Amino acid sequence: MLFILQVSTFCLYAQKADTTAILSLKNKIFAADSASFAAYQFARKKAFFSSTIPDGFNTLSIGHQFSKGGYTPLQSAGKIKDNYLTTEGKSTLAGIALWGAFSYHRIAEDSTRWAHQTRNNPSSPYYYGSAANVNYQRTVYQLNATAERNMLGNNLPIAIGIDYRIGDHYSTNDPRGTLKDYQLNLQGSLGYRLSEQLKAGLGIRYGYGEEATNVAYKNPDKVSNLEYLDFITHVISGYNTEGEKALGRDFRNDMSRFGFDAYLSYQGNNFGTLRFNGYYLEEKQEFVNRIEDAKTGEHLNDYTLKTYNFDLMWQKKMQGSNLVVTFNYLNTDGADFKYPAKANNYLYNHNLWAAKAFLNRPGKTSYNYILGLTKDGEERQDGLTGNLLGYNRLKVNAGIGFNKRLKGEQSWGVHAEGIYSISLNDRFNVPQGNETVFARMVIYNDYLYYTSNFFGGSVAADYNFPTYKKIQTGIRLGFSYMDALKFKTLDRTVISTPGNNRFSTNLSLNLYF
Repeated sequence: MLFILQVSTFCLYAQKADTTAILSLKNKIFAADSASFAAYQFARKKAFFSSTIPDGFNTLSIGHQFSKGGYTPLQSAGKIKDNYLTTEGKSTLAGIALWGAFSYHRIAEDSTRWAHQTRNNPSSPYYYGSAANVNYQRTVYQLNATAERNMLGNNLPIAIGIDYRIGDHYSTNDPRGTLKDYQLNLQGSLGYRLSEQLKAGLGIRYGYGEEATNVAYKNPDKVSNLEYLDFITHVISGYNTEGEKALGRDFRNDMSRFGFDAYLSYQGNNFGTLRFNGYYLEEKQEFVNRIEDAKTGEHLNDYTLKTYNFDLMWQKKMQGSNLVVTFNYLNTDGADFKYPAKANNYLYNHNLWAAKAFLNRPGKTSYNYILGLTKDGEERQDGLTGNLLGYNRLKVNAGIGFNKRLKGEQSWGVHAEGIYSISLNDRFNVPQGNETVFARMVIYNDYLYYTSNFFGGSVAADYNFPTYKKIQTGIRLGFSYMDALKFKTLDRTVISTPGNNRFSTNLSLNLYF
């Protein structure tokens, strides 16, 4: 309700300040400028930079995204249908810079295996899985809001932010997973203007949440009957199956987070604008086996995730063009404490760095150019079995697009982008004496997927026109495709292998006001 009132305020403020629709047209032009929009993406959800977001930028999107194909990790869905609504806006009221966003997703997943999970905790050391294909229905709500107020003669910026998500996930056929989750994250920051051009600040982060999981069967014959092997519910502990669950398929994961931020902002006439955000976040997860309806139960696993993240953005306007360059570094380390073994068993690492450049040349026909380079890698290791899978990939992407303005405040545009990914190196170890059905289906499939080279591309076109009260309305249609070039050979008994390609399409109605 708070968000609806805030967005309504945004809408009324925008309409009152600009009844001639100049603002809505300006917002559409802003969204079509890849460089300006990249700077906006950098600032959104960061409370310290709320005041840098353009006032009156308000959008609403309703869309449908469809994805299909076997070129995925095994625990992903073979087919996904996502109906969504998103809206966000920015305004400054009484000297307070307010930004808010809300999203709703109704997702249908077809052919999901070995993953009774919420999708929001992918490195989890403890969850349930089954070999059978199940169909999942997921409903996810997310609310984000930030506020910044500059005090003491604009020398002391104070900012707060909130991120709240709630999800409901359930499968529609046996084994029937029922999953509930919520997450609440808060951030606060305090800055100081060191000079006319330089501003610095520090911040703290705090959050908590819970995931609750239950797996049951509508057909009682499939609960523990070994004639239906695919329907057995397995416990995945670490990077392997620990055993079968005939009873007590019910647990919860309690989460808590704490971290701190550093911010820096510099703006010079000749240099341009430089913004930096770095944070450290430590998350603790406690997996508890629930007993009937009691909130207390047996501790199964404790899991700690430590994340370092650095974001840097430089923006420069020169010779009529707008250039934005972004750099990102992310490293997450995870380690568990397995109570039955009374020791650490599972190690996880995710490492990513990326550099992207966005160039916009404005005009009656504006042009966008994008170039990016990304290195990402992941490693999972199970101490009890010795299972190990690690990989590093290098991705290069480049894109070009244009947006042409027509008479009557109409416009249309096209954007195309290509990507190429190459496997740099990998680590693989699954002792054959410890092979399980999980290893033969999940680990072997994912090794072939993550170590393959692939190429892909996307193309999107949109048409925009003024509607009620001169709101800019746009219809956008996009397609993307990925194709595997070559898979490595694996001298093992592989039950499942990834497909060769994946296709997705998106159709959306977008409003700028």
